[in-house]
Amino acid sequence: MKKAVFAIALGCAMGLAGTAQAQAPEYETQEPAIELEHFMTAISVADMEAVTAFYVDVLDFEVVSDVPLGEAMHFRWIRNGNQGIELVYMANSVAGPERGMPPAHLEVRGPGQLMMRVDDLEATKAILTARGVTPYVDITDVAPLGIKVMFVTDPEGNLIELVQVADD
Repeated sequence: MKKAVFAIALGCAMGLAGTAQAQAPEYETQEPAIELEHFMTAISVADMEAVTAFYVDVLDFEVVSDVPLGEAMHFRWIRNGNQGIELVYMANSVAGPERGMPPAHLEVRGPGQLMMRVDDLEATKAILTARGVTPYVDITDVAPLGIKVMFVTDPEGNLIELVQVADD
């Protein structure tokens, strides 16, 4: 059911966009150019230990830095390959707005999900299932984008989109 809802919603969105190919606008660049590389994505969490356990035990991240700053703030850096996540606990943080089922979750502006590329989505699903994870949205072919995707959530409901590129 979730797969069908996702496919229908994505199909509608693609239909609204027509058949025009998305093209990046041309910008004038002035020297020197800024080169950026992904470093980390920060996620504010309520339960540092539960979220860490999910990323370490389920998604094979490792803790690379752990810096508690008293009772009010705690930073923990985790990494898997080139994916870095900074988990941040702040004593007075509040939960964000409720988000719908993908792709409706993108109706709320701001970061929508973590996106992580995998070589084999079926094999990844099998590993996650063996570790007790049920997909939030099962494997869905998004042919117009040349990808297959599957969504899972961490213990606090943060969406993680696992992506297999068709050429892989």
